[in-house]
Amino acid sequence: MQRTIRMFFVAALTATGLAASVGRAHSATAAPIVAASSPLPTQAEPAIATPGPVGDYLRAVHARMHARWTQEFVKTVAATYPPSHPLNDQSRKTTIALAIRWDGTVAEAAVKKPSGSPEFDRAALGIARKSAPFPLPVADAISDDSYAHLDWTFARDTRACAAGAEVVRVDDPLEISLPRLIANNRVAEALRRVGQASTDGSGGSLDRFARLFLGRTVPDPLLNVAAAVALAESGDQSQAGRLRAALASRPTAELAARGLRKLGIDICDAVREALETGTPLARETALGATRSAALAGADLSACRPALAQLVADGRQPTALRLQALDTLVTFIPAAARPVVMAAIEDKEPAVRGAALLASVRKGAGRPEMYRLAPLLHDKTLEVRGAASAGMVRAGGDLALDQLYLLGRETDPRPGTWVAAELGQMASRASAEFLGKMLKKDNLPVQVAAARALAARKDAPARAELDAVKSDDRAPREVRAIAAGDAAAPAVVASSAAAPPTRTAIEPVRQLLKNSQNREAAGWIVERLPSLEPLDAIDVLGAWLLRRPATAAVEAPAARANPVTPSAAAPTAANSPAL
Repeated sequence: MQRTIRMFFVAALTATGLAASVGRAHSATAAPIVAASSPLPTQAEPAIATPGPVGDYLRAVHARMHARWTQEFVKTVAATYPPSHPLNDQSRKTTIALAIRWDGTVAEAAVKKPSGSPEFDRAALGIARKSAPFPLPVADAISDDSYAHLDWTFARDTRACAAGAEVVRVDDPLEISLPRLIANNRVAEALRRVGQASTDGSGGSLDRFARLFLGRTVPDPLLNVAAAVALAESGDQSQAGRLRAALASRPTAELAARGLRKLGIDICDAVREALETGTPLARETALGATRSAALAGADLSACRPALAQLVADGRQPTALRLQALDTLVTFIPAAARPVVMAAIEDKEPAVRGAALLASVRKGAGRPEMYRLAPLLHDKTLEVRGAASAGMVRAGGDLALDQLYLLGRETDPRPGTWVAAELGQMASRASAEFLGKMLKKDNLPVQVAAARALAARKDAPARAELDAVKSDDRAPREVRAIAAGDAAAPAVVASSAAAPPTRTAIEPVRQLLKNSQNREAAGWIVERLPSLEPLDAIDVLGAWLLRRPATAAVEAPAARANPVTPSAAAPTAANSPAL
C-alpha cells in the first residue's frame, strides 16, 4: 500500500511539471510520504509596494508567477513531505536573477542567492522560466543593455514570491549613457544617474548633463534659442551658428542677438547682409536684433553705413526708414547728425518730421526756436508737429506761448508729441500747459497729457493730476491714470530693467548666489523635471555660470524688450538731441 501511494504522488508531480524540481527532492530511499503532513500558512502574502510604473510592472510579473509558485510548488510540497523535509523549511528562500527582453521573453535566468537546497533553487528557477512570456517591460525598468533585469526572491513561508521583487539597474558608464538618455528625452533617469555620480561635489556630471540638455534641438524655436543663449553665456563658441541662424526669424532674432554679443560677435557684421539687401521683413527683423543688442550694451558703430543707406532709401517702407533713423539717433548719436540733416529734405513727410525733431538740441534756446518757427505753419502735419515738439525741446517754457497753433490741430499726433516733451520738464508753466491739454476734446491728447504728468515727480504736475481725479467730466482713462491705476509709460526705455522673478526657481538661484553648489546640484537633480521649460533652461544656465567670485563671470542679460517706434510720435522724438 505504501509503495502504491508513493507512485501516485510521483505521477502527480510529473504531470504538473515539477518532476524536474520537486521530483528530485526524493529518491528511492526517501522518507515515506505522508499526505497533508505540513499545514499551509494562513497569513497573506505581502504586497509589492514599489511605486510608479516600475511597481506596476513588478506586480504584473508577480501575477504571472504567483499561482505557479504557491499552488504548483508550495502547496504540493506541503502536502507531499513532512515538516522536517528540507523543502518544507519555512526559512528557506532563493533569489533568481532574470533578464527579460523587450517582448517579455526570458533572455537569461540564474540563481543569484541560493537557498541551500539545490532542489528548492531548481524549482524556483523552473517556475520563473515557465511563467514567461511576461508583460512588456516599461521604459523605466529597461537597462542600457535593452533588458529588464529583475531580482526575484521565492520563499517557502508566507512571503511566497512577492517580498523580494525589485528592478536591478545595469547602466553603462555615464559618458556613454547620458547622451542617449537625453536624446530619448529620459530626463528624469538621466538626472538620477547624475545624482548617483555626483559624489565628490565638483558638479562635473551635472555640467555635462546641462550642456547636453541645452544643446539638444526641441520643436519650440524660442526655447531652442534660449538654450543656445544660456550656453553662449557660459562661453560655448559652438553656439554661434545656432544663434546666427536664429537672427533670420522675427520671434527669435532679438534673443539671438544677445547671445551673439555674449560670444563677442559683432551684431553689425551678423546682420549687415539683411540690412543692406534683405526684404523689408528681413530688414525689420535685423533692425530689431540690432536694437536688442544695443540695449544690452553692444556698440553699433559698424552699423552706421547700412542704417544710413536704409534711411535714405525712399523705396523702403516709411516705418522701416523711421526705425533705422531712430536706431541711429538713439544708439550712435555722434555719427547720426549728417544722416539726420540730409533726411530733413526727404520727400516723405514722416521722415522729414522725425529728422527735424532729432536735429533739435535740448535747451538750445532762441536761435533754434527761430529756425523752427516758420515750420509751425508747414503744410504737412508731421513737420508742424515735429516743429511744435522741437520748440519745447529747445526753449522749454519760452516756447509755450508759440504753441497757440496747436489748439487748431484736429489730428492728435502733434499734441501727443508735444506732451512727450513736456513730460520731461519740471516747471509750473509746463505742468499748467499739460493741465490745459487734459481739457482738450481729444481723447488721445488727453491721455498723452495725463501720462506725461504721471511721469513727472514735481509738485505742480501732481497738483494737476489731483485736480482731475475727482472731475466727473474727465474721461475714465484719464482719471485712471491720475489715480495711478494705469502705469505711466517710460519716456525713455530702460535697458537695465530687472527680469521678472520666477518664484519656482528662486531657491536654487539663492543657493548658487551663496556658492552652495552641492545643495544647488541636489535641488536641480530632484526638481528640474517638474519645472517649466524656460525655467529649466534658466536654472541650467545659472548652474553653468556658477563660479567663485574670483572668476568674474558676467551675469545673463536681462530679457528686456527692445524699444520700438511709437505710432503716436515721430520715431526720434525721445532720442538724444543732435
